[in-house]
Amino acid sequence: MKVIFLDIDGVLNCEKTPNPRKFPYIVDAALLARLRQLLERTGASVVLSSTWRYDPAGIFSATHYGIPFMDVTPDLPTEPRCKEILRWLRQNPEVSRYVVIDDEDDDLDGLPLFQPLSRIGLTDEIVAAVADYLNGNTEKDMRRNRLVRVVQNIHSLFARHPG
Repeated sequence: MKVIFLDIDGVLNCEKTPNPRKFPYIVDAALLARLRQLLERTGASVVLSSTWRYDPAGIFSATHYGIPFMDVTPDLPTEPRCKEILRWLRQNPEVSRYVVIDDEDDDLDGLPLFQPLSRIGLTDEIVAAVADYLNGNTEKDMRRNRLVRVVQNIHSLFARHPG
């Protein structure tokens, strides 16, 4: 089984996403369409790793917008996102290949990470790169430079939810 661990904010929404009522949970239809194309190209399943997963309103919104997820990572409030993903993988040994699509780097250095810019969201270039990776055509991911990731990791230490 192929799996995409999916963040939503900054991936399926961005600065250009229409949100006239300023809702906290919003999905951009064009970015969601790109995700659906990726799923068609790879046959992958989606596991939510987004913070949306531990808020009932977030899960409701993800379902409402039609994000095709089959599961969520465990919520480990004091741990980085990579630990949540690794726990999920240990509990699901049938996974043959996986990627993480996340605009942040919450200690994800050891995982195949594809990082869209939060102001743009999921791009066709990232979709193509993820498809190549999941289909076994490459071992190359698409992460930002080390300095940006270090700053993101420091930020994530302070941004973890209290539980």
